Amino acid sequence: MTNSTPIIRKATSDDITAVSRIYSMIHALEQSGTVSIGWNPDVYPIPATAVTALNADSLFVMTIDDEVVASAIMNHEQPAAYSLVEWKFVVPGDRVGVLHTLVVNPDFGNRGIGKLFVSFFEDYCRSLGCEVARLDTQVKNARPFAMYPKLGYLLAGIRETEFQNLPEKITLAMFEKKL
Repeated sequence: MTNSTPIIRKATSDDITAVSRIYSMIHALEQSGTVSIGWNPDVYPIPATAVTALNADSLFVMTIDDEVVASAIMNHEQPAAYSLVEWKFVVPGDRVGVLHTLVVNPDFGNRGIGKLFVSFFEDYCRSLGCEVARLDTQVKNARPFAMYPKLGYLLAGIRETEFQNLPEKITLAMFEKKL
């Protein structure tokens, strides 16, 4: 008997292949012109992105019927680009939770998985004593750019910036939510 209820948990080394596969699937869709995310398959995200997060104990996965269908990185690390905007909610860095590299297996798209993951992220942040949740997306990544405000996130700013060692500057939208 299978359990089709989504489960979000900390990732293990056994999950790296599945997470990397999701990265590859998204890169392939972008290369085909099906989606516009702004990532680079040679730079970000790559399997090392997941391994680094796993080693830092900040990689999470969502499974359905024991299949990894989504992943994200959750920590307090605010990218350098975050210093380029004026945040409405100013708190010490250890009171800010940051969501990075939220990916959903395209075969499981349009099922609310991204929203579920963001909700889990907020609960996780609260459990760590965070007062504010922050996240970002490239402006060209239309789905999360539209989704985050619907989930109560305020747009703190949009800036052109270097990001994640990508070879070209990107236009990054940064959002926050008081928890």
